[in-house]
Amino acid sequence: MKVQLLVSKWCPTCPQAERIWTEAAQKLPMDLQILDVAERDGREVVSRLRIKTVPAVVVDGTLKAVGVQPLGDVLKLLGA
Repeated sequence: MKVQLLVSKWCPTCPQAERIWTEAAQKLPMDLQILDVAERDGREVVSRLRIKTVPAVVVDGTLKAVGVQPLGDVLKLLGA
């Protein structure tokens, strides 16, 4: 499973989302990528999926969530 977490340096809640998704990646098998929307890879995903806010979570190429989710919700989202 490929999980992309889109973040930005100016986002006040993105560090919290990064911590939660990093913890989830330690509990479940996934390829977690944290992408800054100001960098090329992040801009490509934002453009392709027309994402307007961060943090945003893309799982296997599909936008699944925006904002910060508690760890329990993250695990449910991933089918745990």
